[in-house]
Amino acid sequence: MTNLLKVAVVVLLSLCLACGNKKGSKSRAEQQLEELQKKKDAEAKAKKDKEEKDKLAPVPTEVVNLDPPYNDGSSAIINAEGPCPDGFWALFGGEPPGATKEEKKANLAKKKQLADELKGKQFLVKLRGPGQVTLKPYDAPKGLFPVEVLGTIDCVDSAGRVAIAWTQAKAGDPGNSAVHEGSEVTQNVWMAPPVPFELKMTSQTEAKDFFGKNVVGLSARVVFTLGKAEVDRKIKRVGKVTEKAAGETLTIGGGDEDWGAGRLVRAQLVGVRVATDREKKQLFEQKGPTK
Repeated sequence: MTNLLKVAVVVLLSLCLACGNKKGSKSRAEQQLEELQKKKDAEAKAKKDKEEKDKLAPVPTEVVNLDPPYNDGSSAIINAEGPCPDGFWALFGGEPPGATKEEKKANLAKKKQLADELKGKQFLVKLRGPGQVTLKPYDAPKGLFPVEVLGTIDCVDSAGRVAIAWTQAKAGDPGNSAVHEGSEVTQNVWMAPPVPFELKMTSQTEAKDFFGKNVVGLSARVVFTLGKAEVDRKIKRVGKVTEKAAGETLTIGGGDEDWGAGRLVRAQLVGVRVATDREKKQLFEQKGPTK
């Protein structure tokens, strides 16, 4: 083999080796990218799974077979923020509903009967965490979790909202009135303390585990009958406000306005049941009126 031919062979071999190394380097880069993408996909899936797990699943209408008075069949169900029971207007004074004089007269004639029927019924409200059944932060010195169940809900009828309270409700200014700052008057609301419970823990480890599993998973069933109905009124004379707009003078206010909390029915508590594990595990039960 001539010297010239030997040189050519060496050059060709070098080029082939270089091509091979370059090709191998590209494969390793592609492999690393694939592994990185797989890792990102796995992290995204884990995050999505956690978010799905943390979502509040609706409490089933019949989770477990409970004994009276907490089973669905023992009571008429009222949903918080839902419609009031039929004929709820009959518990209050004032003019009966009706589109005509005849309808109003007919409703007035059956008002007492409707009120007696409502007061003779037993009602059930289903509440859930974290907004309606609250697991408060762990009290380490006492070794317990405070748990609070709402003391009132609202229902809605044709005349507006009605509060139903099974703890000692009172009307007043909550301190964060819905009206704008600087207004002449603040709106009253019905405020009712929660029903309190205390859940003992044996250790910090148990408390941490329980909180992680149940901070949004508690539920309660509240059973009650209807008692006294009342209306909070807060009549204030509002000063006139005169404004000019589009060449016209507009006068707003200057009369009596009701800034009271409105209608309330005081309920007689039959019992409260607080549970976890989709209502399967009872944590507390309180029978009779709240103190």
